Amino acid sequence: MALENVAPLLKKEFVPVMLDYDRGIGARDVAKAYAISNIGLPSFAFVDGDRKNVITSIGPKGNVGHPYQPDEIAHFKVMLQKVKRHLTDADIATLITSLESENKKAGG
Repeated sequence: MALENVAPLLKKEFVPVMLDYDRGIGARDVAKAYAISNIGLPSFAFVDGDRKNVITSIGPKGNVGHPYQPDEIAHFKVMLQKVKRHLTDADIATLITSLESENKKAGG
């Protein structure tokens, strides 16, 4: 989600922290603490300022990883709606449209 129209929107709401699950010291412990271990990679969680888990990438049909399928994109939208403080509904619509557009380009 480093696309030109997406990155600035994500910066409004999130501070990304990426962990190397295989090589990062303590990365597996962090994943376990946020209930995102053993669910496939990539996986992610949105946490609050107190480091409490708000919602994870585990959707109704499993880990959405990089949201691609319609149900995965729908869960990602739920995630965004749940945590939004700075994102507007229009921002979220832009993010979702971007995912849907990338899906179509890839033949999905």
